[in-house]
Amino acid sequence: MTPDRSQVSGHSPRWVYAVLAICAAGCAVVTHLPPHAMGTTPTTTRSTVTEQPHYTDYVGVIHIHTVYSDGAGTFEEIARLANAQQLDYVVVTDHNTLQPLRDRKQGWYGTTLVLVGMEISTSGGHYLAMNVTQEIDRSHLTTQQIIDEVNRQGGLGFIAHPFFKKRRWTDWTVTGFTGIEGYNVAHDAIDENRLRLALWTLTAPVEPFYLSILDRPYDPLGKWDAMIAQHGRVVGIGASDAHEVRVLGLKFAPYEIMFRLSRTHVLVASSALTDADVYEALRRGHAYFSIELVADAKGFSFQAEDGHRVLGIMGDEVPLQAGLALTASLPAPGQMTLMKNGHAVGTKTDQHWEIPVSEPGVYRLEVSRHEKPWIFSNPIYVRTAPLLLRQD
Repeated sequence: MTPDRSQVSGHSPRWVYAVLAICAAGCAVVTHLPPHAMGTTPTTTRSTVTEQPHYTDYVGVIHIHTVYSDGAGTFEEIARLANAQQLDYVVVTDHNTLQPLRDRKQGWYGTTLVLVGMEISTSGGHYLAMNVTQEIDRSHLTTQQIIDEVNRQGGLGFIAHPFFKKRRWTDWTVTGFTGIEGYNVAHDAIDENRLRLALWTLTAPVEPFYLSILDRPYDPLGKWDAMIAQHGRVVGIGASDAHEVRVLGLKFAPYEIMFRLSRTHVLVASSALTDADVYEALRRGHAYFSIELVADAKGFSFQAEDGHRVLGIMGDEVPLQAGLALTASLPAPGQMTLMKNGHAVGTKTDQHWEIPVSEPGVYRLEVSRHEKPWIFSNPIYVRTAPLLLRQD
């Protein structure tokens, strides 16, 4: 339950306990964020992606902790909130355990599909494993061996919070991973502003404060681009890393706000979502991630066309050819920046953008709104078509 500000003062023991909790947990005391804050409107229906009639945009939250590890919420509480926020899916990743899977917590809760993965602590850092069914004995395995075991089980994995000060990712020699967290709200925004969180709690409204700490996650995005250059294909996702800490009736970094600060949309060629659909879309990079305090992102599209047909969407490889163009469409006007091979090569403020392409490269789109980060696409990989050898 969210406390009234009048119940907390800078001289009361409750305030002292709250500040101590902030310092210990790296989380924020927040009040409830109204669904319509900052002009956003809760999604009420699942919508087909603009100009992509074969794909449906499903929105979800990845990287959530519950009472099965160090989170405060139960599966039922998280599912109720996910239903209220019109989320199509969520992925719970408690630390080093698949006990929720054994307890049959995975499945549909109302209109939200709740999936169970786990966050594995390796010697090289933390690794999100999804679509796995067996826990992994980490005691004698290297980081690479853990990644290999996730793959052996048919799973997929993502390098988690690579620049978290207390637990950075250190083993950049690994291969076989699916992708990386391009944004982790807990460590790329909230943890970096711990002191401000404490000082602002009693003096500022929630919405302006959280907007004030939002910034482009330069280090994770830069590393993502570098890894694409090295490995050829790396999928980026947004991560909530929501725990929610509860102290004396106060909520620190509650699920309500964390779920709006980082969402991952998957594009699925089906009108009935399944766990296999979510995992396959993530594996292929048919996804984008967003910060939805600024505005809802559902309906965003970024695709390759030749003037007559769609050649590919985010995550796809397309051949360089005459008439090739990248087209972007936003649900509301924004400031679009085109990234090519990790460098900004063009900008436009509008709701639609068509960009002729004459060179191969890795192209992705970043969108801001009112100078705050909003949408990050996965890349479209434009490759030079192989030469056909003539045989006489």
